[in-house]
Amino acid sequence: MNKITQKQVRAVGRRPKSVKTDADTRADILSAARRVFSRRGVDGTSVREVAAAAKVNNAMIYYYFKDKVDLYRAVLGDSFAALDRVWEHPIFHSDASARKKIQKYIEEFILFEQSNEELRRIMSIELASCKENCKWLADNYFKQHYEKLVSIFQQGIKSGELRKFDHRIVIASLLGVIVHNFISKPIAEYITRGKMDLSVKRFGSFVTTVFFDGLALGRKLKKE
Repeated sequence: MNKITQKQVRAVGRRPKSVKTDADTRADILSAARRVFSRRGVDGTSVREVAAAAKVNNAMIYYYFKDKVDLYRAVLGDSFAALDRVWEHPIFHSDASARKKIQKYIEEFILFEQSNEELRRIMSIELASCKENCKWLADNYFKQHYEKLVSIFQQGIKSGELRKFDHRIVIASLLGVIVHNFISKPIAEYITRGKMDLSVKRFGSFVTTVFFDGLALGRKLKKE
């Protein structure tokens, strides 16, 4: 973690001059930090590098964020807040089947992956080490998604829609299928000399069919 000099501490108390609004400046810093963190990871990135990418001075970074860890977690929180909003959809507060709810989550997760390539790179680095920041993510974001997905699967088991299974393996497999396809897309397209269709409609339908019907009671796997 970078140490703050006395000069920087004094600068924190005085807002650096800027023609932009606080929200705009903070958003620009987060965007720049996301780019830098995606290339170098949090351990390989300095506050100075983020400041240079955002075209601001170090004092501006420390005006909005306590330190590098605070900045890094703000980047993660800003990114995952968009995924959290999936639970606001009416279907998750209805009596819809477990399959329909999971399908909606799959579709939203695919949309999230489509627009967050930099975050995907950051998470590849983060999950490889699973240090304190990874645990912070688990406590603040991943845990609630896991618990809500478990609740939906339990609904399906109770209604006779699904067989019993290990939630830990199933949820990791569900999300892993989606994430891995986005990660391996470049090499898969190079090998096959063709474009992979990871759209919500086609890819979402494929994941739902292969994954969900494999858990369903009394059903055979449908062909695409």
